[in-house]
Amino acid sequence: MFSEKTSFSDIIFQSEKMRSVIETAKKFAVLDAPLLIQGETGTGKDLFARACHNLSPRGTKKFIAINCAGLPPEDAESEMFGHSDGNNETIGFFEYADGGTVLLDGISELSLYLQAKLLRFITDGTFKRVGEEKGHYANVRVICTSQVPLHICVKQGKMRGDLFHRLDVLTINIPSLRERPEDIDLLLPLFIKQISTRLSINQPSYNDTFLSYLKNYTWSGNIRELYNALFRACSLSENNQLSVSGLNLIEQEILSLTVEQFQDETLDEIMGKFEAMVLQKFYSEYPSTRKLAARLGVSHTAIANKLKQYGIAR
Repeated sequence: MFSEKTSFSDIIFQSEKMRSVIETAKKFAVLDAPLLIQGETGTGKDLFARACHNLSPRGTKKFIAINCAGLPPEDAESEMFGHSDGNNETIGFFEYADGGTVLLDGISELSLYLQAKLLRFITDGTFKRVGEEKGHYANVRVICTSQVPLHICVKQGKMRGDLFHRLDVLTINIPSLRERPEDIDLLLPLFIKQISTRLSINQPSYNDTFLSYLKNYTWSGNIRELYNALFRACSLSENNQLSVSGLNLIEQEILSLTVEQFQDETLDEIMGKFEAMVLQKFYSEYPSTRKLAARLGVSHTAIANKLKQYGIAR
């Protein structure tokens, strides 16, 4: 999905919120210090990390991406720092990436023991291979990512406070797609073009109702979920037209809820999101305010006010 030449120009946006984040990221990219990138699943944390590496003075050196959740617990330390048994030696990914960048995706998935080892390495670049006392040094920039804000992980006991404070200096917080719905105006035609090429079909068209539905949906899976939903809709398009029903999203939204998704929102704010989602879904099937009001058992005036409140239009 990403290439060695990934840059900030590969990030598609028009929202001021994303513009501000990218401006900050470009400034942080050229600083030779640990970097923390936070954002919900599917927001593009890996893309930001690669773009930061390529813009940095280390851009021509190695970039190693590690999924912390995928490290086998019994071998994780050896994978990170290497191993020596007196006869054989293996190097870890930090030593292998000497001079370059290591991305630790899902940093809170590391054990507290390995977090302590990582803190020492970030502090002075020194480490010991498993099974030996000899010290080693590697010149590596560490970029860490997390779906959940790390201060929450600290409260949950999943993250060392000292490591968190060491990382929480150069921090990039990527906004969710629902915080920048105007970017869907650019992402939608781009994704449709990519998907149509992949499926070897003519590019299907869409109407304002389809676009409005996408912009009012909550997108717990963000850009990744949007792409997958459009792939499904393109595959099911009839008469070369995309339909809301082809997205098949509302059931998946209910199943994919997480507590972190709502952050500090009140119950009223959370219920408002659901109300908007349900109204958008039903409005596509009952495309007049009177029909919709009759179906949901409320007054025509109440429905009209709700549609106006959430910016839902045909």
